[in-house]
Amino acid sequence: MTPDPINRPEPLASLRAAFDAYEAALLRHDLAALDRHFHHSPDTVRYGVAELGYGIDAIRRYRTTALPVHPGRQLRNLVIQTFGEDFGSAACEFIAPDTTLIGRQTQTWVRIDGAWRIVAAHVSLLDPAGLHEGGSAALD
Repeated sequence: MTPDPINRPEPLASLRAAFDAYEAALLRHDLAALDRHFHHSPDTVRYGVAELGYGIDAIRRYRTTALPVHPGRQLRNLVIQTFGEDFGSAACEFIAPDTTLIGRQTQTWVRIDGAWRIVAAHVSLLDPAGLHEGGSAALD
């Protein structure tokens, strides 16, 4: 019997370390470090709150104009999963003192040449007033 490939300790720990390093770079507004976390490909995608980034060049251009995130940004409900040794995802909510909106972030990570890289990401904001009891938003 082969061991379950989901959330094996080594890939999970190494992806968590990569995620934490990305978050630290985001809080420092370290553009070079943020760039290193993305796969350098024209097929990498980042959908942000105010932009559609198709390819690493578009993602880089956006980063040079983006304001830093609030240093008081806090993550909650973080879920990191790995599937096998080289594929994983991260999803979380974030809040910051400068807004009442709830941020949501998802990332797809692939280990390429021994390093975890983001190949797809999505960031969005949600008005908590639109949430129904139980935490789900209305779909009208």
